[in-house]
Amino acid sequence: MNITYVTGGDVERVLDALLHAQNRFQRLDARRRVVISQLPLNVTLLLVAVVVLFTDRPAMERPGFVAGQAVALLILGLCLLVPWNRLPGWSILLVPVMDFIPLALVRSGIEGVLSGLGLLAVFPVMWLAGSGYRPRLAVAVSTLGSLLMVWTPLLAVGSTAPHNLVAEIVVPFMLLAVAIAMSVLTVSGMTQQRRVEELLAQSKTRERLLDTILDTVDVGVLVVDSSGKDVFMNAKQRQLFLAGLPDEASGADDSEVLLYRDGSDELLPLEQRPVARALAGDPISHELYRLGRGTDARMVSVSAREFLDAAGDRGGMVLACSDVTEVVVAVRARDSFLSAMSHEFRTPLTSLLGYAELLQDDTSLGPSARADLQVMSRNARHLRKMVDDILAASVEGSSVETQRTRLDLARLLRQAAASAMPEAEGRGIELRVVADDDLPVLGDRTGLVRILDNLVSNALKYSDTGTSVLMTAERDGRSAVCRIEDQGLGIAPEDLGRIFTRFQRTDAARRAGIPGTGLGLALAQEVAEQHGGRLEVASEVGVGSVFTLRIPLTE
Repeated sequence: MNITYVTGGDVERVLDALLHAQNRFQRLDARRRVVISQLPLNVTLLLVAVVVLFTDRPAMERPGFVAGQAVALLILGLCLLVPWNRLPGWSILLVPVMDFIPLALVRSGIEGVLSGLGLLAVFPVMWLAGSGYRPRLAVAVSTLGSLLMVWTPLLAVGSTAPHNLVAEIVVPFMLLAVAIAMSVLTVSGMTQQRRVEELLAQSKTRERLLDTILDTVDVGVLVVDSSGKDVFMNAKQRQLFLAGLPDEASGADDSEVLLYRDGSDELLPLEQRPVARALAGDPISHELYRLGRGTDARMVSVSAREFLDAAGDRGGMVLACSDVTEVVVAVRARDSFLSAMSHEFRTPLTSLLGYAELLQDDTSLGPSARADLQVMSRNARHLRKMVDDILAASVEGSSVETQRTRLDLARLLRQAAASAMPEAEGRGIELRVVADDDLPVLGDRTGLVRILDNLVSNALKYSDTGTSVLMTAERDGRSAVCRIEDQGLGIAPEDLGRIFTRFQRTDAARRAGIPGTGLGLALAQEVAEQHGGRLEVASEVGVGSVFTLRIPLTE
C-alpha cells in the first residue's frame, strides 16, 4: 500500500493556490461573482433531477419538484441579468435568502424518493455566513431560512403537531452549527486579513521610506548576498559605479570598474577588492581607494559590515562608500601649504636664534641689552616650537617610516628636564626629577623627545611663580611610565575630553592669554599611540594636572 505524506511544503503550496484563487475571484466583477456563487446549487439540483429520473421518474412530474427547479433557474437568470455593481454590496445576499424557496419546494416535492435533501441548504447558509456582513444577522437569517425550509411544507398540509415539528429540527440544527462555524472562521479570517494588509502596508511604507533615505544620503550603499551577487544599490552608489567605468565598458560587470589603492596606479585584482575581501572575512573600515582614472577619478572611503538573515545565518555584506575626493584634495592642499610655510618660517627663525646667541657672547653688552636678547631668544624658541608642531602635523600619515632604536626613557626625561631648567629658574618654578632606573623602550627618539618637551613645557607654561613641577619615571609591569605633575591652572571637566584634539585649547588658557596652537598634546597622543602606548591626564581646576605617558618596555 502506498502512503502519501503531506509535508509543510505541500500545505504551503495548497494555501498559496487557495489564496491565489481567492484573489482572482475577488478581482472579478460583481455579476460574475454572484453567478459563480450560485452555480453550485443549480448544478446540484440538476444532479438531483438526473438521479430522480433514473430512480422514480413519475416523481419528476410532481408540482413541488417542478416548481422548485423552475424557481432555481429563475434565480440563476436574475443573477445573470441584475446589474449588481450598481446596487449596494449587501444586496447580493438576497440571492442565498431566496435559495431557501426552491430548496423547500424540491424537498417537499420528492419527499420519500431521496433523503437528506435538506442538507442542500448548506450552500445558501455558507454563502450568508461566509459573507462577513453582519455575522450575527447572517447566522439568524440562515437559521430562520433552514427552519422555514423544513416547517413550511408541514404548515401547508396542517401537520403542525409538536412531534412533527421536532422531528424536522435536526437539519436546521446542523445548518446552525455550520453557519456559526462558517461565521467564526470568516470573521477570524477577515481580521487576520486586515492585520496582514496593515502589516503589508506598514512594510511597504518602511521600504519606501528606507529607499528614499538611502537615495537621499550622500553615501553610496551596496548590499551583496553571501555569494557576492548585488542585491541593492542606491542612487549614489550607481553614480560612483558609473564614475569608475572606462568609456569603452559595457557596465554589466563589476570587474570592469577601475579601482586602485590610494597612491597606486596598479589596478586591483578582483580578490583584493572590498566586496571580495569583506566576503572573505577581512575587516574593512574607512579604507581609501581611487575610483576611475584621470581628472574624473574619485576618492572613496569604503567600510563593510556583515548582516544576518532571519535564521541568524550570514546573509551577505553591506558596503558604504563615501565620496571624499574634495576632502582628500583639501587635506593634501592644507598639508602642502603648512609644510611649505613651516619651512619658510624656520629659515629666518634659525637665523634670528643664531645671531641672538652670537650677540649674547659679546662682552660689551650691558645687563639691559642682555636681558632683551634673552627675551628675544625665548620668544624665538617658542615660535620655532610652534612651527615644529605645525610641521609635524602637516606630515601626519606620510609614508615615511621613522627609525626605531633602543632608548632609555628615563634618560630622555632627565634630558628634557635639563633643557627646561633655565626656563623654570627664570620663572621661579621648582623643577624636580625622579628617574633613577633605566627604562628601555624601542621608539623614535625625535617623537619621544617631542612628547616629553611638550609636557614639561606645558607644565611650566600653565604654572605660577612659586609652584613646583614633579617629573617621574618608573616601571609599571611591562610598561615604562613617565608622569609630569604641576600645580598650575588645571583643566575643567568639560575640556578634558577634547584636549587631545587638534587645534583645541581650553577656555582658561585663552582667557589667560597663554600662547599656543592647540597641536602639542594632539601630536603627543599620536606619537604615543604609534609606539603602542597612550597618554593620559587627570586634572582639577585650581589644583593642577598630571599627565601620564605609558610606553611598552623592551627586553
